[in-house]
Amino acid sequence: AASSPEMLQRMKIAAEERLAIKEKKQRTLVTLEVKPWSTETDLKALWTKITTEIAQPTLKWGQNCHLADVAYGIKKICMSFTMGMQDSSDEIIEKIEAFEDEVQSVETTGMSVL
Repeated sequence: AASSPEMLQRMKIAAEERLAIKEKKQRTLVTLEVKPWSTETDLKALWTKITTEIAQPTLKWGQNCHLADVAYGIKKICMSFTMGMQDSSDEIIEKIEAFEDEVQSVETTGMSVL
């Protein structure tokens, strides 16, 4: 009677609970490059705007960013964030791209599950 329907149901529920706990802990690290339209853009201010105005329950922005040269004096913001399994990096990128007066493009440069 070890494989009774009740026991199988209990085992299934326990497995689903373990999976839910694991998914809750699982995070994805995403690195991005944000390119501005011009050399006039205050990139530190733009980074602050992105990291304060875009919020989601499991989204956590990296504590700092660095600037890298693109061309013709334009720099890009190299930044990162972590998110939970239920978040979508595409959604976050679309929100950054919505700052269209300052942001020319956003490129994902890396993604890894932590």
